[in-house]
Amino acid sequence: MTVSIGKRRIWGLVAALAAATCAVTGLSGATTSFAAGHITLTEEDYFNTPGQIGALSAYNALFERQHPGVTIKRTYVPFANLDTELLTQAAASDLPNLLATDNPVVSTMIETGQVVPLSSFKGFSAKGYYPAVVDEGLYKGKYYSLPVAGENSVALIYNIAMLKAAGITPPKTWADLVTDAKALTTSSHYGFGLTCEAGEDTTWQWEPFFWGDGGKFTFSNIDGAPGVAAMNLYASLVNDGSASKECLNWSQTPSVSTQFINGTAAMMLNGPWNFPTFNASNMVYGQQFGVAPIPTNSPGQKAVVPLGGEDWMVSKSGGSAAQKMAFQYVEGMQTPAEELNLANQFGYIPARISVAKAFLKAAGPEWTVLVNQTLYAHPRTLGLGVKYPKISQDVWTAIQAVVSGTPVQSALSTAQSQISSILSS
Repeated sequence: MTVSIGKRRIWGLVAALAAATCAVTGLSGATTSFAAGHITLTEEDYFNTPGQIGALSAYNALFERQHPGVTIKRTYVPFANLDTELLTQAAASDLPNLLATDNPVVSTMIETGQVVPLSSFKGFSAKGYYPAVVDEGLYKGKYYSLPVAGENSVALIYNIAMLKAAGITPPKTWADLVTDAKALTTSSHYGFGLTCEAGEDTTWQWEPFFWGDGGKFTFSNIDGAPGVAAMNLYASLVNDGSASKECLNWSQTPSVSTQFINGTAAMMLNGPWNFPTFNASNMVYGQQFGVAPIPTNSPGQKAVVPLGGEDWMVSKSGGSAAQKMAFQYVEGMQTPAEELNLANQFGYIPARISVAKAFLKAAGPEWTVLVNQTLYAHPRTLGLGVKYPKISQDVWTAIQAVVSGTPVQSALSTAQSQISSILSS
């Protein structure tokens, strides 16, 4: 069985990068303790794949060994609930010490005034990262966040055997997608697994269709031709039975990804964080699953994918000692060796340019499409800042309305009114 990056290759790269790291603050050979006593760092995130959970568990255990008297208390919160949970906690000045924040929510968390700038801590550096990634946490000259495991996006992932049995190749246009999804739909599986829950992952999966067909990054023309066409695509897939209306309750991971693994969805839009889980389920790239570019409305168009990933933030909770220790926790993940290790287990592209180059040299062909699409990736909050999460909610609400039977133009007109109000505020 293969893995995203061969075990020998990945650990060889980790060893090489570790040797090149002269000193690792927080995870060096030396240990750090506090005479003041025990420190418990609370942390919240939505990571739920075996690779992500395993990577965090291993890192937490290592950090605790390297820092006697420190305990990491991790809490999992489902993706659709984490943003609300964090904002509620921020309003009560009761955030966890460490926040793994979805990147479009970083600016919103900064606005709460309950997180501290990481650039205020000794040892902080923003050098070497892809600008679009590290600048997510830049506000008034201060950096408030650093990447968790890198960056990601989505592509079309398909079941090779099912497409072969239907005599079709991966769809290149929306028309192909609708036709092929219908041909792939049987009594035992849907042709396409849609994500339509009340959450950001629903907006983010729809964005490549909207943006790639001329939709503006601000969504200011969501009720225009690009929005109508992209929303009609979803309506067609649901109305002809190629996608289930149950998608209203489905997250992209683990809901839809599990259906794909179990063979109840022939195709889906999803991301590389699933590769380790596929491999663990004996699904090998090129044998059981394939990866293709996201279909476009017209031949020759480029799907514009959203730039995904999460960022660590440190809250004001717990006082200066806890804040400094929380920063050491984050800083320890930024070493080249640890970044490469986390990227492989999370299924992400490293956020530091030099590490990403090393990663991609060893990466398998399943990454080719994703890397190429990243050339056209767009940071979701660029030009919108704290307005993006509000706009995104109007977008996913419109998608849910259409899937539930509301006419496309009606749903988009409602969304346009609300979005225009947000943009003008």
